[in-house]
Amino acid sequence: MKGWVLDVRPDHERDLMDVWIMDSSPDRTMMAHRFRPVMKAAGSREDLRKLRRYLSDMEGVHGTELRTGFLDVQDRRERDHLDITISRYSLMTEIARSIEAFGSYRDYSLFDVDLRLPTRYMHMHGIFPLARIQLASSFRVLDDDGYVENPLPPMRAMLIDVVPDRKGPVAGMSDPIRSVRAGDVFLEGEKEDRMIMAVVDEIRRRDPDILVTHGGDTFVLPYLHERAHANELAPYLKLDRSGKPFRAGAREGRSYFTYGQVRYRPPFHTLKGRLHLDLANSFMLREGGLVGVSLLSRMSLLPIQLMSRLSPGSAISYMECVEALKRGRAVRWKKNDPENWKSAVELSASDRGGHIFDPIVGAYSNVIEMDFSSFYPHIILKKNLSVETLNCPCCPGERGSRVPGLPYHFCTRKEGLIPSVVGEVLERRLGYKSAFRDGKTPGPFPGEEGLGPVRPPGDAERYRQASNTLKWVLVTCFGYTGYRNARFGRIEVHESVTAHARELLLRAKDIAEEHGLEILHGIVDSLWLRGDPGRAGEAASAIREETGIPIDVDTVYRWLVFLPNKTNGAGALNRYYGLRDDGTFKFRGIASRQRSTPVFLKRALEETLEALSGAGSAEEIPEHLPKAFGVAREKGRMIIEREVDPRDLAITIRPSKELDGYTTRSEHVAAMRLLKRAGENVKGGQKVSFVVLDHDAARPENRVALVEENMEGTRYDAGRYLELLARFTAQALAVFGVTERHMLRILKGVSQKDLSSYERLHER
Repeated sequence: MKGWVLDVRPDHERDLMDVWIMDSSPDRTMMAHRFRPVMKAAGSREDLRKLRRYLSDMEGVHGTELRTGFLDVQDRRERDHLDITISRYSLMTEIARSIEAFGSYRDYSLFDVDLRLPTRYMHMHGIFPLARIQLASSFRVLDDDGYVENPLPPMRAMLIDVVPDRKGPVAGMSDPIRSVRAGDVFLEGEKEDRMIMAVVDEIRRRDPDILVTHGGDTFVLPYLHERAHANELAPYLKLDRSGKPFRAGAREGRSYFTYGQVRYRPPFHTLKGRLHLDLANSFMLREGGLVGVSLLSRMSLLPIQLMSRLSPGSAISYMECVEALKRGRAVRWKKNDPENWKSAVELSASDRGGHIFDPIVGAYSNVIEMDFSSFYPHIILKKNLSVETLNCPCCPGERGSRVPGLPYHFCTRKEGLIPSVVGEVLERRLGYKSAFRDGKTPGPFPGEEGLGPVRPPGDAERYRQASNTLKWVLVTCFGYTGYRNARFGRIEVHESVTAHARELLLRAKDIAEEHGLEILHGIVDSLWLRGDPGRAGEAASAIREETGIPIDVDTVYRWLVFLPNKTNGAGALNRYYGLRDDGTFKFRGIASRQRSTPVFLKRALEETLEALSGAGSAEEIPEHLPKAFGVAREKGRMIIEREVDPRDLAITIRPSKELDGYTTRSEHVAAMRLLKRAGENVKGGQKVSFVVLDHDAARPENRVALVEENMEGTRYDAGRYLELLARFTAQALAVFGVTERHMLRILKGVSQKDLSSYERLHER
């Protein structure tokens, strides 16, 4: 039998692994395989004998075996351990916890406890998601390594959507169905039971391999299940290929903290024998399409439904786990490696991060921006920075292995686990970037409308999606070297990456200056330089040759404005805008780049700044400020005369906590109160969108309105939005002496102020 691996998932009721195979016929086959995972416990031989007796009659344990070998990637000596074969999937974590308690939480180190079962199964059998295989007594993979060059398997995809007839500001599970869409079938205003069964019947008739939704995890599928139950159709709601009715379950999402922000991850609903891809709950699908997600699934051995909902960091973490398994090593459960003790002087030297050249606030002509390509990943690869190569005993005296300024060295003889994984990602990405080309687009899936990134791309787009996907993996790989919960992370590796980066950026700055360029700003892996753009290419080549890391001229600006920060007026590290040599603008860190800023205000700010495009140099910008003020004044008039769609004034924020945690009377808290009254309790990290009605009102319902499909007649607080636009614009033009008070007068059209006072420019 030949076909493609559609999905691999554990059956916790039968303790089998279900493998769904697509072949060239319309039929899809499910094969149930016996698979017994093994966890490992390390300890003294005597303690392991005690543990073996303890586990001899424990439910869920199939058998045990005393062995000696390498376990952790850091092990330099073999050690005694107990292989524990598990027969009940659902008891695996419980068994591990009981072993911890039996050993008083100190006698045993546990391995291979929480690796996902599909990953372990696919590694054992040498397969991966969407692999083309031949199946006889075992799997034989027929794919070669040129994954992206090969088209996706011939899958069938279908979009489904269910729209409620809302009775309040928020759609609820008790609201009846207004309309449904299933592929090419669309029904509206029909009896609810007929619309529900139309979805089920169309899924059965089309038998798609992929079910695409927009918000299926958070609303569409749970809502469909609830309406089926209300219409006594729950036993007939069959959405996958198991033949069993779909059940949404009672799982809840969770809030989590990442990179200084609170985010919310909703519960997800996967299907058996069919892939449910939720476009609203998949960053990786939006960035890399189905090509990118399937590529990550192949490299991490995570099933496609799961990979589509996880972060790039989860992908790199599982790639590292797979590499450890390939090396015959186990993956530790509950890693608890303490940071090495450091004195205050040592901590000051090591815990410094990347190097920064603070920008000098002002406007500058002839600015060149240079960026290293995958700076940190290249350092990890070239310097062999990994947890098990740190301070190796085999090459402590070799100069090439030492970390500048720190008492660490890394092995130069054996490739580390992290560099091995990062190297493969880098090699693939560089190959995909160089392979961008035009080509014929494959035929679309049946029912293409609304499928978005699930559609098969053309040749050039296929390579772009693959490259973009791996870019995000490379972005996260550095953070995982120091993340305390990362399976193969250690802070000393993280510190070593930044130590090398500081040295390289300083050397790049010196080389640029040797080529007649002046440093204006630099941060981690980027430099902003002033000088002759004709010398930039030569400087980049010289930097590339000396450092061995790709660096390119990213942008040449006719002029660039570095803005002050909001606290002390010093140069902000990531707030600037400028006019590129090709006549387009680049905006970074200003209000139009912030997710919370209303759409209309984003457009108003950028159009105001784009009115400065007539300035050929920084010195000419003041001459064009009156034109910019004229654009801003027109936007102010539109707000005052209420010509703006209230939905384009919606402010969207992610609260950091639930409503009960707030004591302030801010606008987003008022919106959360309205949502709670409507039956929706907002979790930390969930989005809240609202329009300001009266900023000073005491009652929440008078202060803001929740965003709805039709907000015609909504009377927004024009004064509040004028204040916001004045603030955003004044922040962007502060370099030229513009204040929020002046901007507010201009927006209101109160005064034709003498604009000569703004014709001040910091001469640099």
